[in-house]
Amino acid sequence: TMHNMSVVPMKLLILFVVATHRTCHAYALSREPFSVAPMMAHTNRHYHTFFRYFSENAHLYTEMIPSETIVNLFNSNKELESNEALQELLGINAATKNAHNVNNSMNNRGPLILQLGGRDPQTLALASEIGVRMGYNGINLNCGCPSSAVSGRANGCALMRDPSHVAECVERMSDSIANIANTESKEDVELSVKHRLGVRDAATYDAEHDQQQTDDEAYQECQEFIQTITENSNVQKLQVHARLGLLGDFTPERTETLWTPDSSEQKNKLGATIKIDHKREQYKAKKLARISTIQNRSVPPLRPNVVNRLSENYPHLDFVTNGGIKSMEDIHHRVDGTNVMGAMLGRSVINHPCSFTHVDGLWGDTLPKWTREDVIQAHIQYCIQEEERCKDKPFSFRTHLRKKL
Repeated sequence: TMHNMSVVPMKLLILFVVATHRTCHAYALSREPFSVAPMMAHTNRHYHTFFRYFSENAHLYTEMIPSETIVNLFNSNKELESNEALQELLGINAATKNAHNVNNSMNNRGPLILQLGGRDPQTLALASEIGVRMGYNGINLNCGCPSSAVSGRANGCALMRDPSHVAECVERMSDSIANIANTESKEDVELSVKHRLGVRDAATYDAEHDQQQTDDEAYQECQEFIQTITENSNVQKLQVHARLGLLGDFTPERTETLWTPDSSEQKNKLGATIKIDHKREQYKAKKLARISTIQNRSVPPLRPNVVNRLSENYPHLDFVTNGGIKSMEDIHHRVDGTNVMGAMLGRSVINHPCSFTHVDGLWGDTLPKWTREDVIQAHIQYCIQEEERCKDKPFSFRTHLRKKL
């Protein structure tokens, strides 16, 4: 009897310790005082590996990955362990699990969030489930990319025009994440949305007029979007780029249409058939999309106080501010003294990573233990390992890998 009496409290103690550990771990993952924004062609698994030398706690986001691509690759081989194409897309494979901080991660260091692009609720839900099964700590829906290459398909920032549809998407994603988390005992998987304050048409946008306005209109538009998408979903965190998103080209729309073999022939003023150089048109379209993306970073005025007001009026939600933050000093200036949880940085972290070697101090951690030489030597070894891993891949793949590395 005495033995049984001692066993029961011990079991209770073990359960308490496990529950406390899970609660603390969940809290550590949900806190986001510093994060690296999703950036196409930048925030791939190689960059994640590199930045982990500087920070064990930073929230790292993947570049936006189309949900349709994930689902199509999954449908081609539903055995995740043997689906090499899907593992490569999501940056997960036997050789790099430790490096990419997914599944069997580097001492469980730091959260990694999968950002999805798309607008079909069913496809987004399945892609979210796949991401959770792959071991990501969070799933993020892209409602903030203004690039015409993305918004032209009614994805990214263009989704903000239809908050009800976004609400349907995140509700399906939320249910999918909850179901897979319960069936496979996955924990601490967050669903979040990255978005802007609102959207306007670039061709008719009056920047001078907008700069003279108060924050009230932007706040009202953003508040209605947030209210709609969080009402019936499990979205508890929002990364807000504190600018409007401008959709389309910053030049008047082209009236001519592209010539295709199946279409009726276009005629010029002299009656001659016009044939379009499709490669040149594609290059011009990419160039315009690039210009649009760059102008979206600076033309709309920055309104960080809107994010501050949202954090005060929606205390049950967590807000991460984004846009125009270039240094540790900017982070403190933007976040300290507000209800905003943290700051998300983009190009400044890519261009000047060594300026952010002290970010773990935001979690109360000690000073970094890595020197620049340590980082360079470690990443050289990583690059050698990647070259070795891909030595049997096609030449084009290895060339593409080297560019990323």
